[in-house]
Amino acid sequence: MKVGKRMTRPRKLVVDALSKNDKPMTAQEIYSKMKNKADLASVYRTLELMTKNNLVQEYEFGDGKKRYELVNGHEHHHHLVCQHCGNVEDVEMKEGELMEKVANKSGFKIERHNLEFFGLCQDCQ
Repeated sequence: MKVGKRMTRPRKLVVDALSKNDKPMTAQEIYSKMKNKADLASVYRTLELMTKNNLVQEYEFGDGKKRYELVNGHEHHHHLVCQHCGNVEDVEMKEGELMEKVANKSGFKIERHNLEFFGLCQDCQ
């Protein structure tokens, strides 16, 4: 952890849980993977700290649940989210041209962005 904080046991457990999963996870899912080796409050505190320090990316897919994914293990990418079964799939795209158009048209200095696509996966169509 590069934020001047100790790598405590709960922090290591959160990193381990996130690194063993290829999809964004809820705090409850992370906690379940930890098999009672830390409490749920520690998971939330750790996720808040790691999000604040850009070690973890936080996502909301419209279902009222926050999900988390390690930043260092993934190239910048977006997600396809099935609104029926909840499946989440990574999708990488080159959005530089889109961002340039938005910045030029609006005069807005874009520092970061999230782009998620919602619909039905092939199995649910």
